[in-house]
Amino acid sequence: MSDNLLRIGTSAVLANSSLLNTTSNNIANINTPGYVRQRTEFESQQFGLGVGRGTTERLVSEFTQKQMRRDTSNLAFSAQFVSEANRVDSLFSNPANSIATGMNDLFAQIQTANNDPTQLSNRQLIIGSSQALVDRFDGMSNLILDQEKYVNQQLDIYVNEANDLIKQVASYNKEIASFGTGASRPVPLDLLDKRDHAILKLSEMMEVTTLDSANGEKLVFMTGGQSLVVEQGNFQLFTLRGEPDPNRKELQLKLNSKNSVVRNVNVKEIGGKLGAVVAFREEILDPAQRQLGQLALTIADSMNSQNKLGMTLNGTIGKDLFTLPEFKALNFNGAAGSINYNIEPGKSGQLPPNDFKVTINSTIPGEVLVQALDTKGNVIEGSDILIPGLDFSSDVTINSKTLGLPGGEVFGLEMTISSSAAVGDKYLLSPLSSAARQLDMATNRPEDIALASPVRGTFNNTNLGNGRVESLTVTSTVTSPDPFLDNAPYTLTYTDNNEFEITDKNSTLLGTATFSTNNYNNILENTVPAGLADTLGFDFNISGQPKLGDSFSLEFNQDGINDNRNGLAFAELQNAATTRRTADPTTSAAINKYSFNQTYATMVGSIGERTRQARTSEEANSAILSQTTQWYESLSGVSLDEEAANLVRFQQSYAAASKIISTSQTIFDTLLQAVR
Repeated sequence: MSDNLLRIGTSAVLANSSLLNTTSNNIANINTPGYVRQRTEFESQQFGLGVGRGTTERLVSEFTQKQMRRDTSNLAFSAQFVSEANRVDSLFSNPANSIATGMNDLFAQIQTANNDPTQLSNRQLIIGSSQALVDRFDGMSNLILDQEKYVNQQLDIYVNEANDLIKQVASYNKEIASFGTGASRPVPLDLLDKRDHAILKLSEMMEVTTLDSANGEKLVFMTGGQSLVVEQGNFQLFTLRGEPDPNRKELQLKLNSKNSVVRNVNVKEIGGKLGAVVAFREEILDPAQRQLGQLALTIADSMNSQNKLGMTLNGTIGKDLFTLPEFKALNFNGAAGSINYNIEPGKSGQLPPNDFKVTINSTIPGEVLVQALDTKGNVIEGSDILIPGLDFSSDVTINSKTLGLPGGEVFGLEMTISSSAAVGDKYLLSPLSSAARQLDMATNRPEDIALASPVRGTFNNTNLGNGRVESLTVTSTVTSPDPFLDNAPYTLTYTDNNEFEITDKNSTLLGTATFSTNNYNNILENTVPAGLADTLGFDFNISGQPKLGDSFSLEFNQDGINDNRNGLAFAELQNAATTRRTADPTTSAAINKYSFNQTYATMVGSIGERTRQARTSEEANSAILSQTTQWYESLSGVSLDEEAANLVRFQQSYAAASKIISTSQTIFDTLLQAVR
């Protein structure tokens, strides 16, 4: 009997000692990151002979753990995105940086100059405001460029952190696998804790999923299916120069044991901090830079075009006010040729806020395909423009006048493709990514502001009717075959029956305009033969009612320095629909144009709205992670109250077990004395 008591008491003391050790270990590691609460359980011996074998295990739910990793990744994504977006949002919300303020100031100075076109100081204010606007575009574009460089730096930092964590998981896997899966050599629980903690930290960098291997390893994958940790090895995430843009960092995976095994990373589904940085670049940074460049080019080109329709203070046809940049295409996969391109003068209204891909067709000789790309680099469906019949025996220039273009449109671009371009070559055109920084003034002379119209219409003093030349509109000062106003003055004569004849300075009949009513609008547009308005570069109306033989003269506006008709047209540009919203061909033409202020407001509003959404998402993900953490801690976390109660209970059990040993010793001593 005393032998059984001794056996029972000894097993009880050892069991309660193990329980005390486990509880003490839980209390000691309450502040250890990644520590999972442990529990020791025992089996009873057969025939009531004490405590059997005990097992210490971690209290962890695999499902809760996976949920916590996912929620950690979601919060890391949202928090990182908000951190990035807040910087850009603050840039555009700061009135000191506002492009809208610069635009409004420019048009206010134009209005002032229109009130007194002869005043040189008023024209100088237009030059000053134009330069200030150019400086604002340059400053904002450089600030965005700084953010782009910062994104590249962050990608390098986060990739290094992710690689360290991937290596840690792979290293823990090897250690765990070396213990095997049998009961004779159990895996130290702290290794499992460290591995799970490393995977949780990795989920902050990117969203991951795991699978259990038969040898105890945990295989780790990205949500897109790319492997990060495999059996007996791991991949290494790394950044590299972008293709074709070397300044744009991209991501790839490379097997650490064999560098030739490389996998592309689906950055659209990467998640975590890395995914947030990439998403911020695609959703906010790149669109903002492109829209800023589009606005800069559209304003400059519109102002240039309008100035060239007017007359300067020196009595000459206006020239460019701004110098538009020229660009060079980036080559995909080492394409042999090159493309130099610019915005075709007067065609900025066709330019959407997109990048473009140009492909030299590999199936049809002499055919070029131009496609607009969305923010993720995918081709916009229906945006294809095919340009056939090109001869690459020499350099080829493509613009709106190139034969074969539908409607003469090529997104407002003018391209020169080198003769060395080969079949199958692909090129990336990104005119808007640097346009705002490259814009410059073409003149600083206030006299070059063309506020006057170069054409004026007068009536003959001997006219019997009350007809007058009205609404004279200049459409082009670059006319063909003759130079603008080369054969002026032009004479318009009323021949009765709502009919007019127009002749040049040599009395050569140019055409006849006949109307069904006495609404004599757009005289030259209604002249037979057609096209006279385009040939002469202007058009006009006749108001009132002329009499037979009445004549009107259209001539160069000599000494018309007090004229502000072109200046009024300048002012109208502020509210005109000049900027193309999208390259999507399904968008109605009626809503596919914005004014300058609408374009900028849409850009700023889009940044603010996306930032607000990210903040809301961060709040929601933070609340979800908090709930998941509490759920996880309820099982795997250490509770001091619970462990303290267990400590008291196990101490009492240990003391009681010691009494059993003491009792067995007393009985054994009594038996010995009884037999003496």
